[in-house]
Amino acid sequence: MPEWQGYDATPQDQREFPDLAPIRPREARTRDGRGQGGQQGQAAQPGGYGGYPGAAGPGYPQGSQAPGGGGYPGGGYGGQGQAPQADQTWTGQAPWPDQQPPQYQAQQQSAPQVQEERPPRQQGEDAAPSWAEPDSVEAFSARWHRRGLDSRDERRSDRRKRRRLLIAGGAVVALVIAVVVYLLSGGPGAANLGFGSFVTNFLPGELQQVPDPCTTVPSATLNQYLPGTRKEAAPPLNSGLNTQCTCTLDKAPTYRVLEVQLQAYSPSGLASGNGSATFAAEDEYQSLENGFTSPGPKSGQPRATVTDRSGMPGGSQTSAFQATQVFNRGGAVTDVANVYVRYRNVIITVVVDGLDQSSAGKKYGPVSMSDLTAAANTVAKEMASQIAK
Repeated sequence: MPEWQGYDATPQDQREFPDLAPIRPREARTRDGRGQGGQQGQAAQPGGYGGYPGAAGPGYPQGSQAPGGGGYPGGGYGGQGQAPQADQTWTGQAPWPDQQPPQYQAQQQSAPQVQEERPPRQQGEDAAPSWAEPDSVEAFSARWHRRGLDSRDERRSDRRKRRRLLIAGGAVVALVIAVVVYLLSGGPGAANLGFGSFVTNFLPGELQQVPDPCTTVPSATLNQYLPGTRKEAAPPLNSGLNTQCTCTLDKAPTYRVLEVQLQAYSPSGLASGNGSATFAAEDEYQSLENGFTSPGPKSGQPRATVTDRSGMPGGSQTSAFQATQVFNRGGAVTDVANVYVRYRNVIITVVVDGLDQSSAGKKYGPVSMSDLTAAANTVAKEMASQIAK
């Protein structure tokens, strides 16, 4: 048996696994053997054309070969070929022009189509999934359309919400502005009261302008406490609610500095009481006094000796205190006398300091703290007399 026949070519006693059946059935091997190009065909059978019984056709003796034979490899006609299949009908006839060669038919039938076996459809099973049905597509389109409508509705709703928020916010801002304008408006010199007794304007007797100390302090007082040629310094616009002046005397062994400032406070919502200008001045006055008695750790100020002063012009509308300090910096000792006077909504600040220095080029001193406090109290009283009229 030829070796190309595979399983049948090996004797039973020479097979490696004689008890195992072949993987492919015998019929499959027979089908695979038909029409394989390059394989040797079988010997022609007597009375056949190309090796098949009765295939010689008329004019040829039974079992003889047709002219031009010699055998086509792989079961060709006119030579050593394979036997026809059971379903073939071309037996005993030679190929004529109107007939296809047997080999061509064999090659067409040599490769059987293997069709995938599908399980039988169950009764009631749909021919297509539900999502592929036309009505499902329409339903999906409808859902998609509704989704777009819902999205547009949500966007319109969000825009309406934002507009309402903007309108509400604008209304609140307008109300606040209206209230502020109402509180800040009013006749000059009269108190505009709102929110109960809250004051938004200057009350009668409160000052809206303070004098210039450079022209208010008498020259006799300056000559007494700062004798000699003095230098004065003042801001360019030294009028209105805040004025100040600084006088310096540098004539060894005397070095004196006199600073005078007047500050008129305005009504403030941050002030205590009814927020009037007088309450604002009282709050600042108390803060200044606390700063001298308990200076902050990073203020650079030594603790001062604070004494209340009386006898200032203005009567019960006036309060005053004195604070003395000593600074020692780099071998130079500076004595400072501070006097603060509050009249209604005005605070008068007078500071006089003297330098005691013996290590530098110029020698200054000694300094008497009593002279400094006397000068500060005198100037403060003179300034208070100018505003408490």
